[in-house]
Amino acid sequence: MQVSPGISLSNIYQPIEKELETVKENVIEQLRYAFDLIQGLGFEETVVGGKQIRPALALLSGLSINPANGDMLTGVAVASEMTHFASLIHDDVVDGATTRRGSESVNARWHDKIAVLLGDYIIAQALFLLGEYRDTGMLHTIIMAMKEMSEGELHQMTASTNGPLSEAEYYSIIKHKTSSLMGAVCKMPAQIIGGTPEVVDAMYGFGHNFGMAFQIVDDLLDFVADERKLGKPIFCDIMDGKATLPTICMLERLNKGDADRIRGILKDRQLGQSDKAWLCDAIRDCSADEYCAKIAGDFASAAKRAIDVIPDSEYKRSMLDLCDHVVARDK
Repeated sequence: MQVSPGISLSNIYQPIEKELETVKENVIEQLRYAFDLIQGLGFEETVVGGKQIRPALALLSGLSINPANGDMLTGVAVASEMTHFASLIHDDVVDGATTRRGSESVNARWHDKIAVLLGDYIIAQALFLLGEYRDTGMLHTIIMAMKEMSEGELHQMTASTNGPLSEAEYYSIIKHKTSSLMGAVCKMPAQIIGGTPEVVDAMYGFGHNFGMAFQIVDDLLDFVADERKLGKPIFCDIMDGKATLPTICMLERLNKGDADRIRGILKDRQLGQSDKAWLCDAIRDCSADEYCAKIAGDFASAAKRAIDVIPDSEYKRSMLDLCDHVVARDK
């Protein structure tokens, strides 16, 4: 899973380099006040250390429809990243995570209650920014995404108590937890720019399928990535008792003894060095890694097809390249 230099994120983001920098500055400014409420100045800097996928999607989707309306997209891009960051703060509380992007998590530095309230505040501020557009359709889009994200998290937590998820349940969960926001991020710019219903649906379809591909690759990297490149430990999901697509696939393909060993890891949440080495071999021996990569590729191809209705431009090309990047990335 190596990324070609030709589709690095810096190359993909080149058409929106100036706009994305403005968005980063605005996100930091918005979060600086939020973190100041808990005397946590400096934490907001961790936000811009990420891939900036969601604000980039907001900018690219809007500019691919109408390159003359770039100034209208800043607020959507900022609110999209803030919503995502708030969801990460909440996720860290749910998962009991102590680090985020190489730094101490909010809940670890302070308290779960503070982290939840901070996440709520950031979401409220994101909605305030979007409210300034006075577009009820767009507000409905982001609120629906927030609702689905919560539903996905709740489904994952309750379903896991009944044993490993089925593949269909897994797809339903990541549709809600990840691709719902990706779809909204791509749809909202089309709504405020005044895209036709066909274009609005196309952008949502792109974001949804892109989000599915993104999450599947993310879950696969948790098994096969180089920890130094990934920047965080691998096998986090299975140690948390979460059965993602690689685990589900291995349970279906391995013999009973090996499948029972995985079920034991999921149940006990204990993973020794010998288990890690065995999992690295097992996922490749049964070709579960190839299966996950293929499914991610299928979703990425569907995302590309969704924007066939959009005229060719440098912004559309970046969206297509982003699909290639997401299935080839190694971190």
